[in-house]
Amino acid sequence: MISVFILNFVVSTLLSIVLTPLVIRLAVLIGAVDKPDERKIHKKVMPRLGGVATFFSFSITLAISHFVFPEMRLDEIVSRGNFGMIGLSFFMILMLGVGDDVWTLKPKQKFLVQFLAGSLLYLAGFRIEQITNPFGGGTLVLGPLSYPLTVFWMVGITNAFNLIDGLDGLASGIALIAGLSITAISVFDGDIETAAVTLILVGSVLGFLKYNFNPARIFLGDSGSLFLGFMLSVLSIESSTKGSTAFSLLIPILVLGVPIMDTLLAMLRRVLRSFIPGQASKSPLKKLSSMFLPDKRHIHHQLLAKGLSHRNAVIVLYIVSIALGLSALLVTAGSLNTFILLIGVASVISFGIRVLGYREMAFIRNGTLLRLYSRAFLGSAVPLIILDALSVGVAFVMTQILLAPAGFGLSLWRSMAFAMLVITIIQLLTYTLGGLYKRTVSLFGLGDLLQMFKTTITGVALTVVALVWLPLLPRGTNTVDFALLYFYFLITLVIGSRLIFHALNYVFHRELTDGKKSLIYGANRDGLITLQSLIAQGNARGAFPLGFLDDDPSLEGKYLDGYPIFGGHWKLERLINKCNIGEVILAGARINPLVLGRIRKVAGEYKIPIRVLRIKFEMIESEAGAGADVSEDSLDTNTESLSANIEYYGISTQAV
Repeated sequence: MISVFILNFVVSTLLSIVLTPLVIRLAVLIGAVDKPDERKIHKKVMPRLGGVATFFSFSITLAISHFVFPEMRLDEIVSRGNFGMIGLSFFMILMLGVGDDVWTLKPKQKFLVQFLAGSLLYLAGFRIEQITNPFGGGTLVLGPLSYPLTVFWMVGITNAFNLIDGLDGLASGIALIAGLSITAISVFDGDIETAAVTLILVGSVLGFLKYNFNPARIFLGDSGSLFLGFMLSVLSIESSTKGSTAFSLLIPILVLGVPIMDTLLAMLRRVLRSFIPGQASKSPLKKLSSMFLPDKRHIHHQLLAKGLSHRNAVIVLYIVSIALGLSALLVTAGSLNTFILLIGVASVISFGIRVLGYREMAFIRNGTLLRLYSRAFLGSAVPLIILDALSVGVAFVMTQILLAPAGFGLSLWRSMAFAMLVITIIQLLTYTLGGLYKRTVSLFGLGDLLQMFKTTITGVALTVVALVWLPLLPRGTNTVDFALLYFYFLITLVIGSRLIFHALNYVFHRELTDGKKSLIYGANRDGLITLQSLIAQGNARGAFPLGFLDDDPSLEGKYLDGYPIFGGHWKLERLINKCNIGEVILAGARINPLVLGRIRKVAGEYKIPIRVLRIKFEMIESEAGAGADVSEDSLDTNTESLSANIEYYGISTQAV
């Protein structure tokens, strides 16, 4: 085994080192060069066709390895009983890339060829027919979904590498790290053949990287990025399904995490960009197609914009790719809990997006998404009904996935589709009769929450009765387990859809950092009301809450509704100097006179206004008393006097 690995790695590396200078001359000779423009980082004309060197070094080494070590049967991996289809598909991808390097092809043409090449590989036997259940044990049989998912995976990974090829050595280095990760995972699973073939690709990329790392003498080009992406998509399928019939979805996603994240992020921000004010006239089709438009805002571009050098930006992404590859290996070995890993990866991605500073992601911060959600879901019951119908479907499918005793066959998918129709009708009727769609989402309260629980429990009970009576539950399904899981998923999704508005509203105001900073004294019920009033009126006042002061020592360092409690009133002067406080709000009228005197003294020294919030109820009555008739004139006069006391918050406030 070791001798095979050494031969494959050394021969492919040496061949790539020898062939690449020849390809550089060929690229210049036929005009396959990359000219600088506003989207490019390089400043001079650079030869492309790097994929030709990697393709031929890989192919030649594979033939040599098969001849020297016939007992390894490496041909089975790349032939699958139909060598013609396999060879044609990879040659199509190579020639597609060469054609794009020389003439610059249209995206539709490129997608068509990639689709055909992926279809040939599917017919040759490279298929994702089952995937491991991401929510529990067992597998999910894809049935007719096998073909589109397999081709989508191949085409998606191929284009992901094409998109990330923006800096010297970036795509080739990521491919090298991904190849090493696949090799290690394959060895751990005992799949020596896949490991041996992947190591040939690793050597081919390493030899090319000698000429491609900054400062590069040749670019990978579409011929290289498409070939490497296509090859790694196939090897990831092979390594993930070897030893089991199911495709372990998480492992290849981690291994190819950097190009996948960059591609998904690019698509998301391009769609979000189409909703930025000033572009609202675009049709929905144009907004959707905008995700495929090229730009200069990929992850590596943002790293450069943050001040990193060319090499350091590439090295940072190398480190991220290595970390993801090690995580995939640890998950494969059972040394890393999948749930903990997913939480960690999600946290890092969230932090990374924030650091990269995509202005499209300010969609939440600038309130645009909040306004879109308000317009779509708060003004009519129809969108909420549609959202609830989707919640019912998702909850049912997730429940079935968890409770499925074995795999999902085609017959089970069909029965699930009919059952989903039945339970959707039952649940929506229950919600309608329960008055759920007559409630105001923007003022969602505890009474609404309790009603939602009652109607959901009723709907779930009716659903279980209907499914048992028809019968539509899969044989062997525990009815109690189904009811509990289905209720859990459904109530989470339905409540979540109502809370989105409030979550967006909270995040939007937390992200506001322009304007006067308000410090609230009193981390109590009155302080919470003051905070909510400040949030509601923040835009109009040009101010935003920073946090709380409270003399209770047990509250220091804690949070109230997500805002920090800094400590007692003696922290005021330090906070004014550190945080540039613009005003102090006293929550309620019950404040120790000594404390109030100290706050007024400090605020007076820095010329900071102090306001006090009071909530009070007043009787509106005529001059004759409560029992007399109230004239319109007296009512108008009294109302005007009340309105005069209402300043910023919609409730009575007075300056101190």
